[in-house]
Amino acid sequence: MNEIIRSLGKWALTVAVLALLFFPATPAAARGRQEVAAPKDTFIYGIEGDPGNDINTITIGDRYGLTLERLLYTPLYNYYGPDDITYLLAERIEMSDDKRTVTFHLRRGVSWSDGVPFTADDVIFTFEHIIKADYANGHDGFVFDGKPVTLTKRDDYTVEIHYPFFIPNVIELTVNEHFIMPKHIYGNDATLDNNPKNANPVGTGPYKLAEYVAGQYIKLVANDTYFRGKPRIPNIIFQVVSDLNSAKLALQKGEINALVLANTDTDAFKNTNVTIHAYPEDRVGYMSFNLSSSRVQDINLRKAVLFALNREEMNIGAYLSKDFYVDAYSFLPSSSAYFTGDLEKYDQDIAKARQYLAQATSKPVLRIAYGVNNIQQEVQAMVAQQNLRAIGITAELLALDGTYLYDKLQEGSGEFELFLGGYIMGIDPSNYATLFVTGSVSNYSHLSDKTLDDLFTAGSIEEDAAKRVRIYHDAQRRLADLAVLYPIVTNKRLLGITNNIGGIEEARLIPIYAFEDMSKLYFKYN
Repeated sequence: MNEIIRSLGKWALTVAVLALLFFPATPAAARGRQEVAAPKDTFIYGIEGDPGNDINTITIGDRYGLTLERLLYTPLYNYYGPDDITYLLAERIEMSDDKRTVTFHLRRGVSWSDGVPFTADDVIFTFEHIIKADYANGHDGFVFDGKPVTLTKRDDYTVEIHYPFFIPNVIELTVNEHFIMPKHIYGNDATLDNNPKNANPVGTGPYKLAEYVAGQYIKLVANDTYFRGKPRIPNIIFQVVSDLNSAKLALQKGEINALVLANTDTDAFKNTNVTIHAYPEDRVGYMSFNLSSSRVQDINLRKAVLFALNREEMNIGAYLSKDFYVDAYSFLPSSSAYFTGDLEKYDQDIAKARQYLAQATSKPVLRIAYGVNNIQQEVQAMVAQQNLRAIGITAELLALDGTYLYDKLQEGSGEFELFLGGYIMGIDPSNYATLFVTGSVSNYSHLSDKTLDDLFTAGSIEEDAAKRVRIYHDAQRRLADLAVLYPIVTNKRLLGITNNIGGIEEARLIPIYAFEDMSKLYFKYN
């Protein structure tokens, strides 16, 4: 009980401090109202993690870091398929006859938030940093089999990208989580990563950073010179949530305007001032072995674990209804044109699990890590713990801060053997290579398999469509046979938004970022 009181008090204090810092005093005539609402010039978004203020296009890859980056910076365009492109810093694209050169015609009249004009130099500057930093998010989309793309500035508003050979999905790769950074700010700096200038961003996005308090909130103010038009809501605050129950209460009261919700919350928000928006992301939620740990090198042990797990129990427990999810069996979502179900799915088979465990060299205690505020992952971890107990394996659960968890994975730490995660990688299957190819920056499992590496390389350059499908079917089967990744679910994301917010369809709910363009949101004054 004391823990609950302290958590509620912390939330109330944070809201009160935000009100005193940023919002004008409430008129005396209004102070008698019992319901406290967020001010009509500020959209408050409760988020479950702190994205920090080292926002740059080199290393940012987490959901909320990218969400913040989208508000501060802009990509060349948004790509959701060949028939769904929204042009932004680029006005149009041309492809050469041999499909090895892409020309980007850039938008004129765009300025950085400090008034300096945006030009082709900024595009080349950004992409060259991604090319030279092998740890950069999306580096694999600019370097192929060790051969980097080359860039040519035709004039101040025209850039050519030359590919070393045919790449099937260059239009998607160019903007896959790549936002353009200002050359005039960073100049000849060696890297954009951990650069002190990142704390004071100068961007082309709809908002500007006003204040950041670590672990508490980020305040953004409208960029009045945004090239798509001045944002309709002057201020946005990302409020870092430390207690989800308190945050849900604040959403119901109108003290915050948006919060990601779980399926278990749907009944609680019926007939309230909040609408729950469910939208697909083609996200794959999974459990994976961390091969940095010496305890899980034996494939017999790994297969014993996977055959012991019950995917259906995990998903029903986490999502309650099949209206909100489908079971996942491959590293690709089932909506992908390259998906195959013809692989080892590791449906629960206790007899097989015990057979593999009998062949294993040891039966160690396994530590399962998951995000501390992720209810679905907590349920899945608890189910896994029970499943493993049934075959005689002890599992310890570690609820960790998400940033800490992935920092440890990137370091190659072996302090846990299994971890729960999720990814949204876009449309083309070659985008997924970075998760599994030897030495790749996002290969958190630390998997290394030449056969799988060769399949991803072959698929990334294959021109024949039917052959590409066969290659990626083989890649899915190979990964399953290695018994490292256990796909669990492809689920819808639920975002609760107070009913006084308009422009949601214009802002468009999209994977990863929630909103494609938050400048379109507005308050309904009714």
